[in-house]
Amino acid sequence: MNRTVPSKHTIQCQQARTTRLDVAAFLLLRGFAIQDVRFDASTATFNFKDPNLEGDGVIKDFYNGATVPANEYADAQKRVRDLLWEAKRRQ
Repeated sequence: MNRTVPSKHTIQCQQARTTRLDVAAFLLLRGFAIQDVRFDASTATFNFKDPNLEGDGVIKDFYNGATVPANEYADAQKRVRDLLWEAKRRQ
């Protein structure tokens, strides 16, 4: 089951997190840097650096139908899938 995990913001760790590939691609396209990909059983969580605490708003934009160039979104999806498989191989 894919789901979006609410962002966790602390002084030491400002992150946006999601388990959804489509949301991860959107965050990547919007300029967020992937910090790491972690696995819990068969579920991958993408952790993005979010120093300005903008991740929740960007995720809301995604669900509210924000548009991005299709070719750039397709490229971002490929990058996210590649990062997922790379992280899985390192497990």
